[in-house]
Order: sequence, then C-alpha cells, then structure tokens
Amino acid sequence: MNTIKFFYRFLHPVRKLYWFLFRPKTYGVKCLIEHDGQFLMIRNTYGHKKWTFPGGGIEAGESLEAAARREVAEETGVHVPVLRYLGSFLHVHEYKDDTVHCFYGVAANNAIAIDPVEIREARWFRADAFPPGISAVARKVIALYHEFLRGLT
Repeated sequence: MNTIKFFYRFLHPVRKLYWFLFRPKTYGVKCLIEHDGQFLMIRNTYGHKKWTFPGGGIEAGESLEAAARREVAEETGVHVPVLRYLGSFLHVHEYKDDTVHCFYGVAANNAIAIDPVEIREARWFRADAFPPGISAVARKVIALYHEFLRGLT
C-alpha cells in the first residue's frame, strides 16, 4: 500500500473522532450522472465502501454546482457540461449533520478514469439494475431524481 492510501485510510478514523467530539455541520454534493440510460456509481476506498454516487465536500467560496462538477471530475474523470439541481437533504451520519445538495447531469461518453487513492471502483448501472446494498445516501439521491422526473410531467 502506498503512503497516500495509508494516510487516507488513517485520516478517516481521525476525522470520525473529531466529528464525534465537535458534531459539526457539513455541506456536500452528490451527482447522479447518466450516459446512454446508465448511471455512474462509485465505491470509496474508505468508510462504508458501499456503492454511491460521486460527490464530496464543498470548498470555501465554491458554488454548489462547481463543487459537484469538480468532485465528479476528480473521482471519475467524467466531465459533465450541464448539471440540474435536484434538491437537498440532511444526512445525519458519523456524528455530523451533513446537508447534501444533489445534481443530475448527462455525460458525453462513458469513459472513466478513477482516482485510485479515493475510489476503489466505478461502474455504470441501469436504473433497474443498481447493485445490491447501495448506500442510504444513494437511495436518497435516487428519490430526489424520481421527484425531479415527476415534476417534468
């Protein structure tokens, strides 16, 4: 295991301890990316390691949309020119109150180039064939997407 991966795996438990002690409010993004009827999902190298959608934290001064676009590109190498806001939800997990802002976009192609330090695996799935045991956050993103689709009719 290289030094960066070791540090990343070591850092996550330290962050959890900090969250337990200080109960911070955090803000993040998740992005549901579609290409040719399939959706991009990832599994992280740290934490629960369940399938979820690309995303992460918002940097100081960064817009929600810019954060979503940056996180998707950093984690998967996928660039999404247009994003649509789906909504947000509060996710209370690991001793923090995380407001998650969700976006939807269409990728021009299905090429993936993962960041192996942070991402264990990335794959495209049909909506009727998501992998078993997806994360609770992924289920909430899917629910927002269905609400978004109902609003289009």
